[in-house]
Amino acid sequence: MESTKMRELRSRLVVGALAATAVVVPAGLAWACVAPMSLTTSSPTVQPGGIVHIIGRETAPGAPIEIHMDSPTGPLLLNVTGQVGGMTAKWEADVTIPANTQYGTHVLYAVQKYRNMNSTIPRATIYVGVEPPAPATPEARAGALDVGSGPKGASLLLLGLGVAAAGLLVVGGISVLAAGKRNPADPAPVRTK
Repeated sequence: MESTKMRELRSRLVVGALAATAVVVPAGLAWACVAPMSLTTSSPTVQPGGIVHIIGRETAPGAPIEIHMDSPTGPLLLNVTGQVGGMTAKWEADVTIPANTQYGTHVLYAVQKYRNMNSTIPRATIYVGVEPPAPATPEARAGALDVGSGPKGASLLLLGLGVAAAGLLVVGGISVLAAGKRNPADPAPVRTK
């Protein structure tokens, strides 16, 4: 027969598990919802007045995306609308580079004014009227890739809180079980011969 204290300890353990789940699940969902938005080009070279084909990934569905040149607030080149968006979605568009653009290296920025989508602004480097620089060595080439950035502080904080809650749950459960086994207040079972 189970003692009252053991039922109470088991009940506390279940409540603790539910509380930890309430923290861990939202933290995990917040982590999963942070996708690394990206912007690339089919070819990075273009002439002034020419067209460059861009490819965007993991943007908010339906929210307009502004393509700016040389800064997130630079000249607006294109307004992309109607893209599907989402964690696995991809959209494509053709951007006309102004005819008066100076030769050299420029950057296209994809700005989406939707919730906190601009915490990391995706960008793609283009070379107007010039060839891209050749990589000096294979090591330097790998370091020169623009891969975007990972999750921001709020997502990492939620994930950290979830991990901490799970750790506390495990330690608390072990403590509860250990305390239940060594509680001298519980009467010892009576044996009969």
